[in-house]
Amino acid sequence: MVVNNYNYAVYLREALDSALVQLVPGDELIVVDDGSTDDSLTILRHYVNEYDIRLIEQKNQGQLRAVRRGIDAARGDVILLLDSDDFFLESYLDRLRSIYRQNPDVTFIFSEPDVRGTDTAGVKETRDILDHMTFPPGKVGETKWAGLLFSEFVGVPTSGVSLKRSLAQKIMSLPESIDKTVKIPAAKKFFLGISQHEASKFGFAADAIIVRCASVLGADKYYNDQPGFMYRIHGSNKYAAVPKWGRWYMRRTRKRRIAEIFSDHFFIELHPTTTELYDEFRKRSLPLRPRRRLRLRFNYCLALLTSRGTVMQKLNALLSTAGVRRIDPPDTKP
Repeated sequence: MVVNNYNYAVYLREALDSALVQLVPGDELIVVDDGSTDDSLTILRHYVNEYDIRLIEQKNQGQLRAVRRGIDAARGDVILLLDSDDFFLESYLDRLRSIYRQNPDVTFIFSEPDVRGTDTAGVKETRDILDHMTFPPGKVGETKWAGLLFSEFVGVPTSGVSLKRSLAQKIMSLPESIDKTVKIPAAKKFFLGISQHEASKFGFAADAIIVRCASVLGADKYYNDQPGFMYRIHGSNKYAAVPKWGRWYMRRTRKRRIAEIFSDHFFIELHPTTTELYDEFRKRSLPLRPRRRLRLRFNYCLALLTSRGTVMQKLNALLSTAGVRRIDPPDTKP
C-alpha cells in the first residue's frame, strides 16, 4: 500500500489508522512525504516508531512523483493507493482480497467513493461527477481505445484505485517529465481566471495518469460498487478555487497531452482497425448513466468512421455500436 502526503497533518492519523487496522501479515505500508512543512513528519516518525511503516521523504515534487516513488519501493503483488486526506472504510481491504482471489485475470480494481466534506456545494458537485462515471458492478473489461482516443476515465480518485504491481510498473515507466508542472500562458491565466497559485500546481494528477494509462495498456478492469474509501472535499483540493472555464481548459489540455505521451512512449498507433474498436465496444461494460452511455456510443461510432477497415466492416460495426443491430452484452459478473 502506498500513501502520499503533503501538508495534510490534520488528516494524516485518520488515513494511517484506517489502513493499519486492515493489514494482514505480509502486507506493507509505504508513506511518501512530498516535502511537508507542517507537522506531518513529526506524526509520521511517531508511526514509524510504533508500527511497521516505511517512510520515504522527498523535496516537494508533486503528488505524481510521490506516488511513483512509493510504487518503485513496493514489493507486493497488488498495490493500493491512498491520499492522506482520505481514509479507507471498514473491511475494504478484505473485499479487495476476495475480488482479486476470485478474478485472477483482473489487474485493476476501482471502488465506489463515499464523498464527504464541509463544503456542501463541493460535495454535491463531486458526487454528481462521480455518479456519471459509475458502471454495473463487476468486470468492465478492456478500455484501451476509449482511454486513448477519447480519454474516457474508467476509474475513481486515487484512494479508490488498486492494481497489480506488474501493471503499476509499466505505468511508472513513463518518462519523469510527466511529473512536472505544465506551464499555462499568461494571457490564458488572465482570461480564464486561473491564479498564479493554481497555475503553479497545474500538472498531471496521479489518478489521471494511472487510471487512463491502465486502460491504454489493456488492463482488465473491475468496478467494486460498495463504498471503499472516504473521499474528502475541502478547500485545499487541487484546483478547488479555479473557475469553471479554467477547469475546462485544464482538463482539455491534460487529455490531449496525455494521449500524445502514451502513444509515443508505448509505440501505439492512433488509428486502430475497425475490428479492434468494435471488439472492445462489444466486450466491455458501459456506464450506467444513459447520457454518458449514449455519448460513449457516439464516440465509438466517430472513431469507427476513421478506423482502418473495409466499408462493409465499418458499416456493420457502426450499426451494431449505434444499437441498430443487437449485440450480446459483456459478462459483468465476478
